[in-house]
Order: sequence, then C-alpha cells, then structure tokens
Amino acid sequence: MQRLRTGVVAMVCAAGMVCTMTYVSAQRGGAAGARGGGAPQGERIRHLVYIATPGDNGTDNQSGVVVLDADKNYSFLKRISYGLPAAQMPGPKNAGIAVSVPLQMLFVTTDGWMKAIDLSTDQIAWTFKGESTPVQKSGFLGATSGCCERPWLLPDGKTLVVGSSYNAWWYYIDGATGKVLSKLPVPEAPVSHNLTLTADGKLGLLGSMSSPPKAGLAVVDIPSQKVLRYMTFSEMVRPLTQNHDGSLVYVNVNNLVGFELGETATGKVLGQFKVPGTGRATSHGIGMTPDESEIWVADPENNAWQVWDNPGDGRHPVYNASKIMKPQAGVAHSWITMSNDGKLAFVGDSSVFDVKTHKEIAVMKDEFGRRIVHTERILYLGFKDGKLVEGNNQFAIGDAKAYAARMAGAKASN
Repeated sequence: MQRLRTGVVAMVCAAGMVCTMTYVSAQRGGAAGARGGGAPQGERIRHLVYIATPGDNGTDNQSGVVVLDADKNYSFLKRISYGLPAAQMPGPKNAGIAVSVPLQMLFVTTDGWMKAIDLSTDQIAWTFKGESTPVQKSGFLGATSGCCERPWLLPDGKTLVVGSSYNAWWYYIDGATGKVLSKLPVPEAPVSHNLTLTADGKLGLLGSMSSPPKAGLAVVDIPSQKVLRYMTFSEMVRPLTQNHDGSLVYVNVNNLVGFELGETATGKVLGQFKVPGTGRATSHGIGMTPDESEIWVADPENNAWQVWDNPGDGRHPVYNASKIMKPQAGVAHSWITMSNDGKLAFVGDSSVFDVKTHKEIAVMKDEFGRRIVHTERILYLGFKDGKLVEGNNQFAIGDAKAYAARMAGAKASN
C-alpha cells in the first residue's frame, strides 16, 4: 500500500509543476509559526527548509524539492515537482541547491540539467541542459552534457558559479535567464565538484574530485576569472569548508576519517587531523560554525559526527571527544549545512542538531512520515509576507561578522 501511495504521488507531481499536500502553500503566507506565540501574519519571519531530491541513484524514493516548516517541528508542507515525464522519474541524483533573494528563485542541479524555480509560483522558470554537443568526460562520473554540479550565487544574487559535472571547467550563469555568461577552465583541477566562495565573491575554492597527483582544488579570483594557484592534498578531495576570508580551507580526503587543512595564499597543506582510533574509511561531510569555533566532521566508522574545537586563527584545531554526536539516521554518506545564526545544523541523513548542545532535535520526514534518506542538498530560508527575505548556502562556512564577534569576546575576557 505504501508503494502504491508513493507511486500515485509521483504521477501527480509529474503531471503538473507543483505537488502540494495537505498544508497551505508556504509562499502564500500561511499561519504564523509556533515560535513567537501566534503573532499576526506578516509580522515575523517564517522559516522553511527546502530539500532537493533524489539522493544517490534515487534510492531514497524521492523526487522534486521537499518543503518543511521549520517553525512547526519540520512538518511537511509541499513537494515542488521538476515537471518530469513519468518515464524520467524520479530524475537524476541532485547535485546542488542555491537560492537568490533578489530574483526570488531557487536553483537545483543534477547530472544532465539545472533548473530555476520561481518561488512565488513554484513553477520552473528555465532549464539549462549544458553543452549542445556531447563533451569528453574527465572520468566515469558526470554527464556528457557537461551539466551540472554545485551552484553558488555571487553577491549580486543574480550570477551563478556552477560546476560542469565532473569536467575541467566551471560555468558563470545568468540566474535570471539561465544563459551562460562565460566558462572558466581549470585544467589542473579537472573533475569539478565542490566549491566555496567568500562572502564578497572575490575568492573561490573550486574542488576537483581527481586522484593524485591532481588531488586538490583551484584557488580562483572570481571577478577576473583567473586561477591564482592550484593546491594538492594527500588524496582525492571530497566535501570542504573554509574560514571567513578563504585564507584557510578544510577538506575531507579519501581514506581519512577527519580532514586536512590548507593555506590558500601559499598552497601549503598545514596538517592532517584524524579521529583517534579510526582506520581508512572516508569522511564525507565537513563544516564549521559561522563563528569558526567548531569544525564538524562525519565519522562513518563510529556512526557519528565528530567535533574539533577551533581556537584562535583556525590553524590549530583540537579534537574534542566530549562533543561526539550520534544521530538516529547514521552518517555513512552525509553532509552538513548550518543556519546563518549558527544555532541549527542540518546533516545529510535527515537529522537536525542544536549546535550549542550538540543534541539531535528533529528528523526530517516526507508527507508519508518516512525519513528522507538523503538531505544533503538543503537550505534554511526565511520568508516574510510570502517573500524570501533570507537565504543561505548548502555549505557550512565561516562568517566574518560572527568570527569577529567571537574574537572580540575572547579579547575582552582576557
């Protein structure tokens, strides 16, 4: 019966652009959230979670963008369809998610296409399908269309930097139209995958899922579209995070439960940090609190998230065994995103954590009450009067203001 109900939902979603189940549409400004004691509509920000699915190989039996009400214990609101025909459901694995406040658009990427969704209507605004002729893939991964990997908005909120689906270039794309503005070649980082950008949009760290000797990333001047240098690490680079100004980068690498730390100005690897007692498994998930006081790392061997305290300038992380977290869902293949205020952490296997207490406070579920197995592509967004007023990105990176406030507090206490 469960499979039958799921199939019906998939067919209904495929037939139209939007599939809304049970609850009032979030974009229409439904009832005020539980926090704040029932303030009148329009007087407070409503927090919603947008999760792009499916996960790996569609194994989570999901499709489209699942929207949950973060102010009401992450209750299901609706599912936004990609508008795919039934024969293409559930669609390719989702590779990235981003959002623009100026454009009021959500962007999702997969191996094969990138779509923009108008948040006022939940309709597909445009679809980008990559190159008009098949490309030579850098390896066995990716799509011959050259599209698409992780998207990231520049400070104007209108221009996207987007990976080329494991190929040796990155796109600059007009967020309003989906038109390619330019392409940035990165021949020494040939399998474009993960990235982080500084808040001012000046520096980009563009990761490559390539093996040694090209296991690393490109350090890029984003406005001029010039590669400043390449960095290499001990093994293939997986998820990564950075401090507030991009001077330091923290990367998961193959065969390590932990991370390596690099200095982007020189390209030097400053150290390797491993969870004590672990073997040669691979962490697939790393992020830091906005104030950079903690680094969170997925630990598949112990089915846990591990924490390093990150004092001072971030060059000397200290493993803290007392902060180990074990979510209900497990972290064999995971990710981490944090809210802008640093209070909430969303990990890639459906768990929500309170950052201060390191306690799991929720498990994200779909309209049938099933845990959403892959919640790697997730955003925590703020809406007011039905309009998007606050966005974030799917990577948990350092924030300049939060870091400065922590440093000022530490100085005042000494």
